[in-house]
Amino acid sequence: MKKVFSRRPSAGLVVGFIALCVALGGGAYAATSKKIEYKGLSKDARLKVLPVSATNAGTNCDPKTTEFTQCTSVSLNTSSAFQRRVMLVFDGTFDGQGGVARGDCELQVDGKELTGTLDQIEAASHTASHGSAGGINIVTTPEGGKHTFSANCKETSGDLRVRQFQLSAITVR
Repeated sequence: MKKVFSRRPSAGLVVGFIALCVALGGGAYAATSKKIEYKGLSKDARLKVLPVSATNAGTNCDPKTTEFTQCTSVSLNTSSAFQRRVMLVFDGTFDGQGGVARGDCELQVDGKELTGTLDQIEAASHTASHGSAGGINIVTTPEGGKHTFSANCKETSGDLRVRQFQLSAITVR
């Protein structure tokens, strides 16, 4: 132990120790100094543009008329300043009560039809837990603020039932 401290440190050891202290101190200084913005956005602004999603599922929607019946809906509250597109996914299992049934399903935004989402359904008679499956997938135009997205179905013939369904809305770039 006496031999380690009996010699003077070399110049290289002193320079290396100072460089180590500066390198470690630089990270500590950066952590406490002014925050750098990323692509012109502060941390708060970046959090506002992160993806937002909502999902709602259910069973046994029975559209009884030729008018659209809302089976399920989800609401998203996104940034108005940084509008994002919304990917909507609706999946369902359909069957006819007492025979073949036909109907239409569509997605709506704030009670208005979302163009290009009308899906015509033809379902066979109900057998156990099986049915005809269908779905609608679309990415909307940029949306900002609070919006309600809904999946709506109607009968055109027979007694159409939506046995299981799910609607998901996810913000995307």
